[in-house]
Amino acid sequence: METQQQPVAEHQPQKMHKDRNMKGKMIMFLLAIILLGVGAGAGWWWRDKDAKALDKTKQSQITTLGSQITQLQKDLVDAKKTTTTTTTTTTTSTGVRPSAATLSSIQDAIKSGNTAALEGYMASTVKVIIAASEGVGDRTPAQAVSDLKYLDNATDPWDFALPAATLAAYQTGGYKQYFPTTALVGKSANKYVVSFQFDSNGKISGVFMAASSDLL
Repeated sequence: METQQQPVAEHQPQKMHKDRNMKGKMIMFLLAIILLGVGAGAGWWWRDKDAKALDKTKQSQITTLGSQITQLQKDLVDAKKTTTTTTTTTTTSTGVRPSAATLSSIQDAIKSGNTAALEGYMASTVKVIIAASEGVGDRTPAQAVSDLKYLDNATDPWDFALPAATLAAYQTGGYKQYFPTTALVGKSANKYVVSFQFDSNGKISGVFMAASSDLL
């Protein structure tokens, strides 16, 4: 009796081929997942690095701005101190302009005619000059106060805030030495002019008077 031979299964090579393809796909899939993970990690690391760098830059800018604000505040304080000092006393080579309170008292004495009150503001020697005359010369405070009677014919109101152009004209005229930048200059309604000069202690060291501003 003949034995029948079993036919060889032809589908086995195809199965092995499919298994290899499946393994290849799984490997590719795993590689893709790994690459995605690495990419995501790298992206997070890069963003974190940029965020830290940006935060460091902002902090540096904040520190710099803080320093600038502190310096500006210091400069403002210094500027206020300088302005206050300049307002209180103006110093030049020709003397020191006294305080605003002293200047106000001198103006009030001239406006009221109470020139005796000026004796306490005068230096030990006061040079009195009258325009278009031979002058008076060095005087004691009491004598200088008496000399101020020359202004008795002046009429109100007195102006001790003359325009800069007017003062500039006096400072370049024939009597310019009696109109230093530290002087207190006043002009009456009928053109009488008086100029007080001050020494290094802010005391009245000179008095110049003119019966008319046309003489200057």
